[in-house]
Amino acid sequence: MKTYSVRTSLAIVAARVLRFFLRLLGRGATALPGKAALLVDRQLLARLTAKQKVFLVTGTNGKTTTVRILCTLLEANGYEIITNPSGANLDSGLATTLINHRKLLRRRAPDGLLALVFEIDEAYFAKLAQMLNPQISVVTNLFRDQPDRFGDLQHTRDLIAKGLDSSQGKIVLCADDCLCASMAVGREKRTLFFGIADEGLQPVPEGDMREAAFCAFCGEKYHYDGVVYGHLGRFSCPQCGFSRPRPDLLFTAADLDGRTLGLELSWQGETAAATLPIPGIHNGYNAAAALATVLAAGLPFDRSVAALQETQAAFGRMERFKADDREVCLILVKNPVGMDLALDFVASATDRGGVMFLLNANDSDGRDVSWIQEVNFEKYLLPGLIGISGERCRDMALRLCDAGKRPEDLLVDPDHVRLFDRLLTSCPAGQCLYILPNYTAMLSLRA
Repeated sequence: MKTYSVRTSLAIVAARVLRFFLRLLGRGATALPGKAALLVDRQLLARLTAKQKVFLVTGTNGKTTTVRILCTLLEANGYEIITNPSGANLDSGLATTLINHRKLLRRRAPDGLLALVFEIDEAYFAKLAQMLNPQISVVTNLFRDQPDRFGDLQHTRDLIAKGLDSSQGKIVLCADDCLCASMAVGREKRTLFFGIADEGLQPVPEGDMREAAFCAFCGEKYHYDGVVYGHLGRFSCPQCGFSRPRPDLLFTAADLDGRTLGLELSWQGETAAATLPIPGIHNGYNAAAALATVLAAGLPFDRSVAALQETQAAFGRMERFKADDREVCLILVKNPVGMDLALDFVASATDRGGVMFLLNANDSDGRDVSWIQEVNFEKYLLPGLIGISGERCRDMALRLCDAGKRPEDLLVDPDHVRLFDRLLTSCPAGQCLYILPNYTAMLSLRA
């Protein structure tokens, strides 16, 4: 059984005592106990995870869902899992998670089948990768998000690239994302790519403007032969020749019934089909990222593909639940690309009985809500009555009016509980109320 130093033991005791009192007070204890422990032992994370199999997942969108799918695949291959709760993706959250599982860490699975799977905030990735020495690091994608916190996309890309150099572990990257793919340069021997097959590409819209439109190496504007969403697609630089790498894991995805996603997957000459019980092309990418990770770890293709159908939606990510004789679907949105994907899904849903936007502007959301100006609301046909709530509900209402929605079709109420009840009552029986909140708005709705 593993033993800890006096300092590490004191840090664990401090966290446990604080957690006890927080729970007595009825407060959450996902971060503060870990923060206290790190004040006692700054090397706590490195000491608790030494010689363990560590998988880190970072990126703008899809981290939580990718972690959820990855845990499912690892469990199907016999692993015990330690993972951090959604939102607890900073050093303090990881410390709390590890301390809560200290007994499992101390005894360690004798056959080595213990995996530590952590979602990591992009800004903290470099710091935490150095401490945790991951076996595999996954970067889902990079989109403009919380500019008041992260700055521009190139800065976020450079932060993550720094973390990739802090260990010699394998790297899993999205081949279709030019920013992700650029991080493989100089790290080719330990990189594995996932990406969509050619038949999944769509024509480039006329007058198309994209984030990350310019080459990461020479600054020339990329040429696209086909796109998926956002700046994901088959890109090439006409100046320096940098282009989309060939994916090691290829996939195609098709929404089957608004609730499931049909996947076709190809790996080293093997092909297989799977049904993912979470819809949306972006979740096809999340599933491919998770599958590529277990393949990079040397786990079998067929067994891992079969386990995809066991996945469940993560909290607030295409999550459905019953409310009387109606359904509610929560779709977390926090940036222009995510909102466009959510709107596309809702507009095509055959069971939409209402839609509700919730927009907050807390630190965890980003204070700057100007990103809603970049969302293509004009493109989408939404149900007649649209509910709007949250701290910045008036900003959202103005944006929807600018997009041509009639003021009389907008129901604006800062009280999200009252608005939810009203919209649910007006939603026809057997239909679904779709709720599109950003992060803290989602938490307040579920409180």
